[in-house]
Amino acid sequence: MMMMMSQFPTNRYLRFASAVTLLLLSTSTNAFSTPSWQQLQSAQSPLHVPLQNPPPIYNDELPSHVKESKSHLPILYRDKECICADCQMVWMALECKGVEYVTVLVSKYSGDDGVVGEVVENVPRIVWPDDDGENDQATTTTKTDAIKLIEQIQTKYPSSPPQFYPKLSAAVDASRCNILRLPGVMPRNSDPAFQSFAPYLFREDGTLVAMSSHCVSLEEVEEMLEEYYLGPYLCGKEITAADMVWMPYLERYAVQLPLLYPKIDVLNPRSKSAYEMVYEWYLAMERDVPAYACCVQGDARHWRRHLESVVEIHNERAATEKDRVPKLPPIPKRKGWWLKKNPNSKVLWKAYYGDGSSRPWLGDTPEREVALYLVQNRKEIIEGAVEETSGMGMTVDETDEALREIIHTLIGSESPENDDENIDELSENASRVVEFVSERVEVPRDMGMIPALALGELLSKVSIVSKA
Repeated sequence: MMMMMSQFPTNRYLRFASAVTLLLLSTSTNAFSTPSWQQLQSAQSPLHVPLQNPPPIYNDELPSHVKESKSHLPILYRDKECICADCQMVWMALECKGVEYVTVLVSKYSGDDGVVGEVVENVPRIVWPDDDGENDQATTTTKTDAIKLIEQIQTKYPSSPPQFYPKLSAAVDASRCNILRLPGVMPRNSDPAFQSFAPYLFREDGTLVAMSSHCVSLEEVEEMLEEYYLGPYLCGKEITAADMVWMPYLERYAVQLPLLYPKIDVLNPRSKSAYEMVYEWYLAMERDVPAYACCVQGDARHWRRHLESVVEIHNERAATEKDRVPKLPPIPKRKGWWLKKNPNSKVLWKAYYGDGSSRPWLGDTPEREVALYLVQNRKEIIEGAVEETSGMGMTVDETDEALREIIHTLIGSESPENDDENIDELSENASRVVEFVSERVEVPRDMGMIPALALGELLSKVSIVSKA
């Protein structure tokens, strides 16, 4: 059974050559002539530098020229579908440490966009450069044990914060202890084939995990967090390896459990009234950890889609009629319903971007990161929008101009030179293309959560204008 993914695009990491023209881009959207692609990528454009510095991310295999130029860097192999929980843990660990590394995206499961079933590529794995630096040999981690890989990352970067395994007392290694508690605390005997797609909800025998088991698990997570009350994380004030290991499962759990059991407070991991400490953990991860919010975090739509696919499989093998899952709650009609505002968006992106030197491929604002994505994927976006099945009814030229208008608006939006967001002046065609793109972007496959929220903000404004 196929896991659903978006209809496009494609590859966020394709970089288009920038035509160097010395045309200054206006930062106002008032009565402008839509800039050309040359202008949008010119040396005077804020997109120019990141377009000239492609991220070290490659599909399927490492090009030979990269093997030579990047031989001093570790290479992370992870799933391109952004489903694998273990990949998410290791990805998070490297990002939290600020490690400079190369990524190779592979398909973990057979079929297009991943399936529940046969694993054809063992990931995550890391190829480490030789420690002595005297030759081109590399040490390959052949095992795909995410917990051991996180240990290796801490060993190789001991002085880079955060410390994954802080000694909170002479007797207790809290981080490792809390990692070991995961299988015992969360519902047992759930189907391991679904562990990355919809964990702890379904059993192999075709039955559902009991509601009482979920309540017990959440109460135990609450108690774990209360043990280190000086901070919101599993070991207190600072994020540790324990949070990274628990993160993928709690992220999916928070979206999927309330869909199976809607409007039941004790079956909602994000219920502040039922599980205050768990609620605070989610807020801390999303609002205080740049690597998570800007890069690794998946959104509610992503995990709802995978739950829908797993429910279909489960219902086909349900042990009894009572174990079948009825229809999930309807998808909200509000456009961009899966994009929840984050009050710390700008602070998080500023921290993640830094001075631009460590991640030169990023836009310096979330809005400009979205603009980069649109420039890099313009061919696929235009082709998709003009297909008859898209329902857009727009020509190539109309879509092309609308896309350039959106990019121009995003470049000026929230820039240091212009605090006014004149988004409501987007043309009707541009507004329609915003909606088209937002429906097809996958988080975090195509962009991180914080840039996606900037796209969602744009979507909400054009939606309001279209209703007026």
